[in-house]
Amino acid sequence: MTGDPPCPRCRTDSVLAVLRLPRTWTSASGNEVRGVSEVLLCARCDAGDPVAGPIVAYFAVHGCVRPEHTAELARALRHWADRARPPRPDENAPAAETEASYRGDL
Repeated sequence: MTGDPPCPRCRTDSVLAVLRLPRTWTSASGNEVRGVSEVLLCARCDAGDPVAGPIVAYFAVHGCVRPEHTAELARALRHWADRARPPRPDENAPAAETEASYRGDL
């Protein structure tokens, strides 16, 4: 998809859908923080997933949404969205990024 960010898992431009979910958490100082988490449906990473796989297969076969399939595809996307969960944050990521920065890798 042109202009969209690559999949954070495989770094390819194979993202088929992005679900943005509201998210709330408590900061270290005890304040409530509101934000948005994204769940991506990637043609490469999610092809084997039992819920996302049919959507990936649809686009592999058809390339784009065909008007006669909109209801079927909408059902599949709702099914995926109902089960989609944001990835859990990697608690080691900030330390790893700091180390990478010190090494000059960022």
